[in-house]
Amino acid sequence: MKTGNALLFALYFALSTTSSVAETMSQIVAPNQLVIQVKGIVCSFCAYGTEKNLAKLDFLDTGYYGNGVLIDIKTHRVTLALNPDQLVDYYSVSEAILKGGYDPKAYFTMLSGVIKKTLEGYQLISRDNGQIFALPSTFHAAPLMDQTVVLQTEFTADQAINGIDGEIFQLTIVELESLP
Repeated sequence: MKTGNALLFALYFALSTTSSVAETMSQIVAPNQLVIQVKGIVCSFCAYGTEKNLAKLDFLDTGYYGNGVLIDIKTHRVTLALNPDQLVDYYSVSEAILKGGYDPKAYFTMLSGVIKKTLEGYQLISRDNGQIFALPSTFHAAPLMDQTVVLQTEFTADQAINGIDGEIFQLTIVELESLP
């Protein structure tokens, strides 16, 4: 067990010190979290406006971080605690960060749901809130069809801006985290 913990710590340290987080699947994200890599967020006083904007989002779990928002100016990351029962409006997250004067670069989250096949391809249907995520064609979903899975995913600011609430959200980078 010590070897596993040491390996996890080494992986976390290596990933958290990388200069280009958006290039790889480099976030370790807990369930019901959305982590955003933000360019330019270096001053806690200046970041307060962005925190206030984000705290207004109705899908946050305010039982965490005081208001559902944690800003780490050392790593330039914003962590949002998500209410699992509510749909996440990624567009509103982007708008709140942009309104605060910062540039969201990459989004990381862990998704749990059932994989289904549709005419458009494979989709992950969230087991918590029913939100639909289109899986990339490069992800080998066929053997996992109708199974509940946990996926680690990364997407860009453009995807977040185009991911209007209520529509199918297109994912491009997905890693299978586990089968619960």
